[in-house]
Amino acid sequence: MGYRIHYSLHDGTLSAVVSGKSSRAVAGCIMRDIAVEASREAAVRVMIDLRWLEDRAGIRALISLPGVRVAVVDCDPYDKLADREQLKCFGDPRSALLWLGGDAQSPAGDRKRPTPPGVPVGAQLAIFGG
Repeated sequence: MGYRIHYSLHDGTLSAVVSGKSSRAVAGCIMRDIAVEASREAAVRVMIDLRWLEDRAGIRALISLPGVRVAVVDCDPYDKLADREQLKCFGDPRSALLWLGGDAQSPAGDRKRPTPPGVPVGAQLAIFGG
């Protein structure tokens, strides 16, 4: 099984939900894919949700998007070694969005909201922004 990334853009914040299985070899591909999408969307803030990704070995070390503020969900929020000026780890998306300056009430930060009509049945993990 590989990995899958679901993207949504809401008020300049790109949300990337990564699911599936990772390895040290695949971690670089995941981060490169997210960097390409952030560049394509000209996002100034990125929230990377790793809660659905198995075996996240080495992926945090690769997170580096110059000039972009990045919040990572599913890290130990008390792990100060991972925190840098433009990168911070959070235990939940609401806190991550608040730190990024996004709207904590947006669909990008609420997994309990129903999937919008017209979305394919197999896209339950996707985050849909306005």
